[in-house]
Parts: sequence; structure tokens; C-alpha cells
Amino acid sequence: MVMKGYDPKTNGGQYLEDLATAYWVSDALFTALEMDLFQTIDDFGIRGASLAELAPKLGANESALKRYLALLKSLGLLGQHQNIYYNQLITKEYLLKESPLYQGDSILWRKNLRDDWTTLKASLIAGGRVNFLPEDISETELNRRRANYIRAMDNVAKLKAQDCTAFFTELSGAILDVGTGSGAMALAFLEAFPDTEATLLDIKQMLPQTQKLVAATTFSDRVCYHPANILEPDWGLTQKYQLIILSNIVHAYAEAENEQVLKTAASHLSDDGIILIHDFFNEHHPVKAHLSDINMFLNTYNGKVFSGAWVSAELGKHDLVTSPLMPLATDTALIFAARSQSALDRLCFKQDTN
Repeated sequence: MVMKGYDPKTNGGQYLEDLATAYWVSDALFTALEMDLFQTIDDFGIRGASLAELAPKLGANESALKRYLALLKSLGLLGQHQNIYYNQLITKEYLLKESPLYQGDSILWRKNLRDDWTTLKASLIAGGRVNFLPEDISETELNRRRANYIRAMDNVAKLKAQDCTAFFTELSGAILDVGTGSGAMALAFLEAFPDTEATLLDIKQMLPQTQKLVAATTFSDRVCYHPANILEPDWGLTQKYQLIILSNIVHAYAEAENEQVLKTAASHLSDDGIILIHDFFNEHHPVKAHLSDINMFLNTYNGKVFSGAWVSAELGKHDLVTSPLMPLATDTALIFAARSQSALDRLCFKQDTN
């Protein structure tokens, strides 16, 4: 896959062609989700569905649909036995709405980024983002966008949260989730460690969306909400925390903002607490990291992807010791920080990321 970068032992021309046609694959996936194709097959039950059954349900031409289903089969998303099509395990786990690890909202949110990517040349010439929301956008539309965004980020966070909790063998006390979004990362820790409670911190415009998602879980009685702008030096908090989570926060800002965010986070860390930073880092999965960096360039005012070395150095300025960069099996990695090495030593760093 092109996300792995070029292997000089392979055909270079083919690699370039694969780069040029990568959008074919993503558009095939987007279309299946928009047509509810996988859900429709699932509705037929365990036996699957024939082409003749699917075509009218999807409102598709039967001959054209047959060719499209062959593509989805070649991508490993569908299986076929004689004239019956069925969802493969990957589809059942990630592309059916009732699945706990459903990724459809995240995938379709990425489709919505395509317009921004068409401005890449103009943004390179201008030196920054050129595609902005209209000035007269309504609060209703903004809330719709926030809801779509938070559902997308909830999909992603659920995919990676259990990998993060696995580094902890025990945890009790107060958790602070900075820029919480859906709250999924904190909720994973609440589920894994019953003697914890969480403060979910985000801007006041986002927290109503967070509350809707948390209300659908069994953890709402162990959660409190705190509106704050994390770019301000004072978050209005009065306590120290055993775990402070910054998940996909660092890449949303540039150096100056992150220096302030990390400083404030460190000030709220208990003596034996842990800061967990989950993000893209240039040292891990570099193609995806640099693509994510350009995505920030196109979609934010000054977001960027940093090296783990830079983040660790910033944490060190606040008398914190840090772990090595801990890659996950996905495209992101973790850095842990604490006031003492003994606090870090309580973590389980021998993770299977294969």
C-alpha cells in the first residue's frame, strides 16, 4: 500500500501509478457507505444476499452493481459463495453501525476533507490555509459540523483507546481528559479501572455533543464536564490528577500554543501521576504522519505534526521524565511523562504491537 512508502526493490512506475489512483480505492469505500451497502447485506441475515436481491434495495443497475461488488470483493470487504454476497469479518467489525468499533463516521468525515486537499497548490503559494468557512455560517450548521466531527473522532478514539489502557496495570483517582472530544479515551479508562472518575475538558460549544455520547454509556455518574479554552494559561481547575490525557491535541497547534498547553497540563499533574500523550509523530509511520501534517496545514490555522523528540524535550522543561516513543499497531504512538522515574516504572511498556 502507498501508505508504506516506496520500496526500491519494487517497480517504481507501478508505485507512482498506485499513488495516482489511490483515490479510486477511497471513493469505492465512500460509495459503499453512502449507499448503506454493507448494512443492506447484513439486513438479509446470516445467509447473505444475491445480486438480484441487492440491486433493487440499493436502487442500482444490476449489471453495474455486479462489477462494483467484484471490486469490493477484491478489496477484502465482501465475500461470495456462488451467487450470494456476504460481509467479511473486517466489514462486520468496522463498517456495520451496531459494531462497537464502527468506523463509518470517521471514513465519511475524511471524504469531506477532499475539498480542502484541492487547495494544496494555492495554500503552498499563500503559505497557509486558504479554504475557510463562510463568515455568515449559522450556529445550526456549526453544531451539525461539530456533531459530525465528534462522531468521527469517537470512531477513531474507540479504535485506539484499549491499546492505551493496556499500558496500565492499575489506576485509581482523578483523570483529566484535555480537549476530550467524544470522551472515548477517558471512558476507556473508566471502564478498565473502576476506582477512577474523569473530568472532561473542552470548549463550551463542544461539550453538549460530548454529553450526548457519554449519556448513552454507563459511566455518566463518574464524569464531570469542565468548559475551558486550553490555549489559555488558566483552565480554572483546582485539583491535581493521577492521569492527564492529551489525545490528538498536540498536532492541532504550533509550537507556542503547545508549549503553553504542556506547561498547564504539567501544573495539574499529581506527584505520582502520569501524562499520556497520544498523537501522530514523525518518527512513527512517517508517510501517514507527513500526510497528517499537510492535512493540518490545509484545515487548521497552524496545526502540525511534531517529532516525539520535540514533545519529550518540552515536557522535560517542566521537570518531567518521559518514556521512549511507544508506537501503537496503528498510525499513532504514545509518550508518557511523570514527575519521577518510579511513576513511569509502574507502567507496562512491553506491548505487542504486531
